[in-house]
Amino acid sequence: MHRTHRIVMLSLGATLTVGAAVFAVMEGEGDSRPALPAAMHTSPVELVLAQPFVLERAATHWHRAEQPSYSAGYVLVLKVDPAMVVARQVAMPVLYVGSETAEPINVGDGSGHVVVLVPAPPRADGMPDLDLTAAPIFFGTPDLPERVTEAMARAELAKARAQGVVAPSAQVVAKAARPLVQFPDDYELRLQAADFIEVYAPDEVDLVRGLRVPRIR
Repeated sequence: MHRTHRIVMLSLGATLTVGAAVFAVMEGEGDSRPALPAAMHTSPVELVLAQPFVLERAATHWHRAEQPSYSAGYVLVLKVDPAMVVARQVAMPVLYVGSETAEPINVGDGSGHVVVLVPAPPRADGMPDLDLTAAPIFFGTPDLPERVTEAMARAELAKARAQGVVAPSAQVVAKAARPLVQFPDDYELRLQAADFIEVYAPDEVDLVRGLRVPRIR
């Protein structure tokens, strides 16, 4: 008889707020989790929603080895193969948007939808400097995202392009686009992500509740 345990890990942001569940660990005497496809870079990823944002107070991108700060970017809702995001006890495929690592806020193995944060520098007009029509969205080589350097991310993008992965079309981006929003900090940003999770991954009720826990001031 198999015993399965799911532990939802919450990451803390630089502002000591409750962060997002990054992954779940499942243990048991057997492993019924689906195998990863051989060609992970070409696993389909569909852009569903793109919410550009700016932050009044910069946050830290913990899903990069350099831990750069950011004050703009996108919240994306992506439709993915659930097998790619099933929690594993080993390194998981890293999700990229162009040459930047994306931070998953939810798991998505039940709904097939993942809500992610993608940092980008702000332009003069306030919009994040990230052209989604020129940024392939793909799963890269399994690793721990906090170990991925800028050079590694660029190499993964080159590998994906060599395998025929392309960016979303202008029509897809236009359909997914939302107006620019401004948040005081990444706590408020993650509250927005919680709203999207509630809609696109309704099975992750506990995660949404956790993201909405008032922060300690």
